[in-house]
Amino acid sequence: MTDVAREKYLKLMTEIEDIEDDIEQLKKKSAPADDIIAVQELLAVKRNELARISDGCGHSHSMNC
Repeated sequence: MTDVAREKYLKLMTEIEDIEDDIEQLKKKSAPADDIIAVQELLAVKRNELARISDGCGHSHSMNC
């Protein structure tokens, strides 16, 4: 994996972790369901992007390119 791809991969991993934390906080605060769903949809987009990058290196969901 090139350095640029690795950086993007690590950035997405960090974003995903942050979004997961946001969802947990929203649930703890009993936020409106629409707010939680919107953040969950963003999480799905980020996870799909991460999977796309991972698949693009020839090894499904792996950093070993």
